[in-house]
Amino acid sequence: MPDYILPFTLARSPKVLPMLSTLSISGACRLSDVGLRQLVSSAPAITSINLNQCSLLTSSSIDMLSDSLGSVLRELYINECQNIDMKHILAALKKFEKLEVLSLADLPSVKGRFLKEFVTARGQTLKQLILTNSRDEAVAAFVETAGGSLKELSLNNVKKVGHNTALALAKHSDKLQILDISWCREMSNDLLGYIVDNSSSLKVLKVFGCSQVTDVFVKGHSNPNVKILGVKMDPFLGHLSDN
Repeated sequence: MPDYILPFTLARSPKVLPMLSTLSISGACRLSDVGLRQLVSSAPAITSINLNQCSLLTSSSIDMLSDSLGSVLRELYINECQNIDMKHILAALKKFEKLEVLSLADLPSVKGRFLKEFVTARGQTLKQLILTNSRDEAVAAFVETAGGSLKELSLNNVKKVGHNTALALAKHSDKLQILDISWCREMSNDLLGYIVDNSSSLKVLKVFGCSQVTDVFVKGHSNPNVKILGVKMDPFLGHLSDN
C-alpha cells in the first residue's frame, strides 16, 4: 500500500471512516509515516492497529499515534518494524492510557531498561505483552518488574530466554500459576527445576518442543503441585518406543 493511493481511497478526507475500530495493514512495506498519518486522520476511533512488517515506519509514527489515539488505543502491533527504535518511543507509549496488548516481536532494540520503565508506567492496564525473539535480559527485566502480579505467563517460542529469565521467575513470581515455556530450549533441566522448586503457586508448566527436558527435571523437582505438559515421552506412550 503506497502512500500515493491513500488520498483516493481510504484517506479521501479527515474522519471519513468514523466507525472503524480495527485497522490491520501488516506487511505494507511501502507505507511511510506520512501515509499512516493520513490513514489515522480518516479513522479517529481506532482501538486496534496492526503495523507488523511496515518497514518504512519510524518512531515518528508512534509519536503521532500517541497524540491522535492516546486515549482510545487498546492494541498495538509493531512486530519487525526495524526502523522503530524503542528508546525513542518510550515517552509515546506511556501516553496510551488504555493499552492492553503490545506486540514487540523481532525487534532487537527491545531492552530490559525500556521494558522496566514501560511496565512501571503502563503495566496496570496491560493484559498481553508479546516479546518473541527478545533477549534473555529483556524478558528477565520484564519479569522482575511485573512478575509479582502475574498469574499466567506465556513465553512460548521466546527462544532466547534462559538463565536470567529463570532467576527472575524464581524470585519474582509468587502468584504465577501457569507458565508456558514451549520451544524455549535454552532452559536447562537445572533452570527448570529452580523455577518449579521456587514457585509455590505454580500449577501448570508447559514444555512442548523442549527436547532438552529429561527425567532429571521431571522426576527430580520438589514441587508436588505442578503438572508438566508436553514432555517428549508421556508415560502412556512409552510402550511405543519398544516397537
